[in-house]
Amino acid sequence: MKKRQSSLLAVFVSIMVLATACGRVPVATDNQTSVVPDCGSGGPLTGPGGDLNGPYLERTLVTRSGDERKFLLRLPAGYEEGVAADVVFNFHGATSNAFDQFLYGDFRSQADRDDVILVMPDANKVFPDPDHELAGYWNSAWEANLRVRDYDVDFVLELVELLKTEYCTADFYATGMSAGGDIVSALRCLPESPFVSLAAVTYQYYKTEECSAAPPRPWLYFHGSDDRVVPIAGSDAPWFDPPVRTTMQNLADHNGCEGQPLESRVSEEVIHYRWSDCAAPTEWYFIEGGGHTWPGGPELPVLGHTTDDISASDLIWTFFFDSVDP
Repeated sequence: MKKRQSSLLAVFVSIMVLATACGRVPVATDNQTSVVPDCGSGGPLTGPGGDLNGPYLERTLVTRSGDERKFLLRLPAGYEEGVAADVVFNFHGATSNAFDQFLYGDFRSQADRDDVILVMPDANKVFPDPDHELAGYWNSAWEANLRVRDYDVDFVLELVELLKTEYCTADFYATGMSAGGDIVSALRCLPESPFVSLAAVTYQYYKTEECSAAPPRPWLYFHGSDDRVVPIAGSDAPWFDPPVRTTMQNLADHNGCEGQPLESRVSEEVIHYRWSDCAAPTEWYFIEGGGHTWPGGPELPVLGHTTDDISASDLIWTFFFDSVDP
């Protein structure tokens, strides 16, 4: 696990923690002594093309309810068995899938640099009409005023436990695009969540009756002014989404922030909002003219303008790993 810009004290503490939590212990087998990590025994996996995950491995988790759920797993190029690694979950949007999000919201270079495991879950549900635009939607993010959470949230929580069993894991983080931001919002609103910091692009939600029991958690968000899928001014039935600014202020209040955000212009197209004196960092990037797109990602003209002024992948990564450094 690599943390950039850490103090020498933080590095020393991290080394001591890893030595305690992820040390190797001798195990006797057939009159021989082998050494395995005591925090998950998974090692490098061979994927398509014969490379390390080549560059990923598609896997299936059979949930406690008996459902088979797909996910993509990518170990960093420098993965070392028994050395604790952070884990980033990256959730796709409706009509998309895990593989598309793997490439669209791309964190491969960051993960290799900092030795982080990437996980892309797949909604992959049986839908009465497989061609329906919501066939790839997350059930836990079904609609803004009536949610059935146990189906997908349980899948995610079980997946976290599987990874803890198979690998030596440190902290878990979650991000997602559109409907993926919806499921990330649901995970943020759980009273107990394995994810220590979260971010979303083009969709989020906050409802007091659903989220009030959750503790403050770091939150980063991105939204464009010309998003036609999720209008920044809010929407009527069936979603009943309030304006993005209202949702962000409600989130800031929940995170214990004081007053209104500090505003700074990043470029001609991008404004950054950051609240101060928060119990948990709370920020968002407003893209003037931006569509329903991932900033800095591949252009998808059908979804509107994609700004190149910022990279959502870089900013999310920095928010996850650098903003908490001393």
